[in-house]
Amino acid sequence: MEFLKKIIFNAIFVFSLMNASGQISKLPYPYAKCTTRASDTGYYMRNAEQFLANRLSQRGIDPGPDNFSAPYNVRVFIRIVREDNGTLPGCTTAEALQNFEEMKVQYSAHNICFQLAGIDFVNDSYLNNFNVSANLETVYPTYIRDNNLDVNGAITIFVHYNFLNNSGSSGNAYGIPNNFLSVARWAATSTTVHSIFGHEMGHCLGLYHTFENNLGAENVTRNSSSSCYDCDVDGDLCCDTPADYADSQDNTSSTSCIYSGTKRDVCSDLLFAPSTINIMSYHPWECISFTSSALTANQRTRMHASIVNPSGPIFTRVAEDNLVLSAVSASSNAVRIYSAKNNVTTGAGVTVSHTGSSQAYYAAGSSITLSPGVILSPGAAGQMQASISGCN
Repeated sequence: MEFLKKIIFNAIFVFSLMNASGQISKLPYPYAKCTTRASDTGYYMRNAEQFLANRLSQRGIDPGPDNFSAPYNVRVFIRIVREDNGTLPGCTTAEALQNFEEMKVQYSAHNICFQLAGIDFVNDSYLNNFNVSANLETVYPTYIRDNNLDVNGAITIFVHYNFLNNSGSSGNAYGIPNNFLSVARWAATSTTVHSIFGHEMGHCLGLYHTFENNLGAENVTRNSSSSCYDCDVDGDLCCDTPADYADSQDNTSSTSCIYSGTKRDVCSDLLFAPSTINIMSYHPWECISFTSSALTANQRTRMHASIVNPSGPIFTRVAEDNLVLSAVSASSNAVRIYSAKNNVTTGAGVTVSHTGSSQAYYAAGSSITLSPGVILSPGAAGQMQASISGCN
């Protein structure tokens, strides 16, 4: 009888940890557990401010193919992953959209607008179960690229049902910078987490963790005349993000968001005082800012430099100001995006045709104008979507 009582108690206890959808209600981590590391992708853009200044100067003389202007409308495509049979989605469409809208708020004041070009479901059991941590650096990103799962022309956000067994990581950007990222189900569906899209997106746009030490551990001082001053060459390369260190979140209250650690840097002996609201930190989910204060001016500069870098992965994923369509004839299942910050129109006498399994997504901040004669008749396996999407 005593044995039966224990079984009943254990069953009740396990059930109490589960919510209505069968997910564990207690989060695996009370902070971002991102597996993106600077050491995975090597060194990236030490002097972003100088690079950005030079690039903007060049654009003033000869803009060339770079015909977009700030605020930068970065195209985003969300792919919710499911099993081959269409079951076990990483999240719902509503949950993905909520995460996306929260990310937009955190970035919009920094002249970065995320334009949602489209959202869909991908039935791929392997993609839905990225569970071997040793494969994060090479196997998984290669699989995504080789199978054309990352949408051409957009930063692709994948939400997986099982990402490192849905408990080992909140997400990964696979590189700094990069054009696609992964998010774990537990982080995307939680009502507590409001920054996982934004955190991984920061990596895609060139940001390091605030506690990064791959280039060297960062000292606390911000006095440029001090021999200990190194924030421009060490840490996250952003001097307006206070020096941070690994596991500093263990000394931050999730209710008051006050850091109470006593760690000092080895050079100046100054106490660390990391930001508890920065989106690129590991401080409690409850503390990360819901507003633009989640990012700093120096972080903005790094992201802008990544965006306007013609040899980087983001440059071709920024919507031009206006798009005038040339001839389009599509019937394959490759996802195609036609977007602009302001207006999308068809040129005079241009033939635009989407048939068969064509996957076409039109997005504009102001208007989409298609001339008579445009054929939009995808078959049962096709998709045609048009939306007004921007920051206006």
